Amino acid sequence: MKLRIGRLTFVISYPLLCVMTAVIILDSSYSVLLCFSAAVMHELGHLAALAAYHSAPETIKLALFDIAIIDNKKALRKVSHELVVTLAGVAVNFISAMLLLIVQIFCSSNELAVLTAAHLTLGGFNSLPIYSLDGGQALFLILSRHFPPHKANNILTVISLIILFPLALCGFLLLLQTRYNFTLLLVSLWLIFETLK
Repeated sequence: MKLRIGRLTFVISYPLLCVMTAVIILDSSYSVLLCFSAAVMHELGHLAALAAYHSAPETIKLALFDIAIIDNKKALRKVSHELVVTLAGVAVNFISAMLLLIVQIFCSSNELAVLTAAHLTLGGFNSLPIYSLDGGQALFLILSRHFPPHKANNILTVISLIILFPLALCGFLLLLQTRYNFTLLLVSLWLIFETLK
């Protein structure tokens, strides 16, 4: 589904729409929506950094496991500016988590705890030096300053797989122990697929 607001086009996948509809209907605790709000704030961090460098994206694609900002001016920015854009989402997550922890000192609630955990988890996970994640993209930018792009890509692929295989194993063990929590395993397998394709 496509939605256009000004010059910006949003492409929303139908599986995401189905899942979000089911979550709104079934999730009475609103914990999934709180986690989704942390992901939205993460992407707003990237968009704010792009706006600071006068580089508005043309398209934002929202899929079940990914939000992609299509930015055709990426190659025109300095590496230092691109690093800021790449890590801005992670920075927003960590800053939000710190502010939420301070708020919890005065006003503790389950919702605040879930939102804090969502920001910390999303920020920490996206910081990992894995191909498809912000940490991996930042590492690629740094490696590209010292190696040709194909060699930087190969180094990042190896580092990603070294991290992902143990993560997938942990996800499998977590699934065996809990009998229902397959999230880490599924995300790890998806990231392995993305890294190898």
